[in-house]
Amino acid sequence: MTGLTFYDLRGSAVVQLALAEATVPQIATFTGPSLKDVEAILDAHYLGREVKLAEAAVIKLEARTKL
Repeated sequence: MTGLTFYDLRGSAVVQLALAEATVPQIATFTGPSLKDVEAILDAHYLGREVKLAEAAVIKLEARTKL
């Protein structure tokens, strides 16, 4: 692979960890950037558009509210 930097790879790791339901503090501890930087990476990679995360959020909400 050419044209990739360490930061590209770290960004991919941040997104994959988030998809695995790791928390922002867990991701930051594992990958190294600050909490703010992790959030910026997730925002830049359009993580909010991931259907898997939306589905997981609904499952957690239903478990708490016992609909």
